[in-house]
Amino acid sequence: MKANHQQMAEKMAELVFILRQKCTAKDMVIVKRMNITPAEFNCLLQFLSNDQLAVKALAERLHITPGGVTRIVTSLEKKGIVKRDIAPYDRRGIIVSLTEKGKDVVHQIKHVSEELHGEILEEIDAEHREAIIRAISHLIQAIDRWLEQQEMAESAQ
Repeated sequence: MKANHQQMAEKMAELVFILRQKCTAKDMVIVKRMNITPAEFNCLLQFLSNDQLAVKALAERLHITPGGVTRIVTSLEKKGIVKRDIAPYDRRGIIVSLTEKGKDVVHQIKHVSEELHGEILEEIDAEHREAIIRAISHLIQAIDRWLEQQEMAESAQ
């Protein structure tokens, strides 16, 4: 049983690595269409369900330093996509908000992404589509649980 589990873990690691590469290549199609950098794209994805976020929250979500977020935000600000304001609840904090142009850009990213994924879905046999979506959802949930366990273990030390 352990040998089978090990083989499955090896195969899963291999497939997830390949999936990451393929998703990065797919995302580059969107990046090129939108004329933004990969870092800007990743930052803007955080605004799919929020019109504004603190720099600290962006840093946590993107797993980069606040200084790294500042560089990305400065670039997006020069393009008129975001603006910065001092946080009303903490004068030391900075809130990043989408401008009207930024809201349009995020909407376009969402639209292009849905369009591309629809095209990819067409490459999958119809009878397998729901199972694949369920499997991806299960994988995301399993990773979330694993990450929570890692955070709990780190905070216990």
